[in-house]
Amino acid sequence: MRSLLHVLPCLMLLLASAPTSAQSDSAIFGTVFDVVTQQPLADALVTLRSPVLQEERVVVTDTQGHFRFPKLPPGRYALRFEHLIYYPHMRTDLELREGRSLRAHVELVPDPEGGVISCY
Repeated sequence: MRSLLHVLPCLMLLLASAPTSAQSDSAIFGTVFDVVTQQPLADALVTLRSPVLQEERVVVTDTQGHFRFPKLPPGRYALRFEHLIYYPHMRTDLELREGRSLRAHVELVPDPEGGVISCY
């Protein structure tokens, strides 16, 4: 029993110093606007891609045009912004470092033919 009391604190110290899973507090976030009106765009589709991710991630902007991708590992990222009545826009070569966050201010240009469905 006495030896167990000496080993237990060492074991707890080892467990506390062991690396945790690769979740990070790094994030990419921002706001999407209409370039003409400077109003925030709700319901814009934002796609995040990176070689450090197993699959792409997709979010939709809220009513204030905000989006957020939390808990990202460090690496290079690309963002694609889409909305039914706007031209798509890409941001590439975003470099995210451990413990840092990136903010993206994006302005989408209206597509005069966006949202039009042609039937033949």
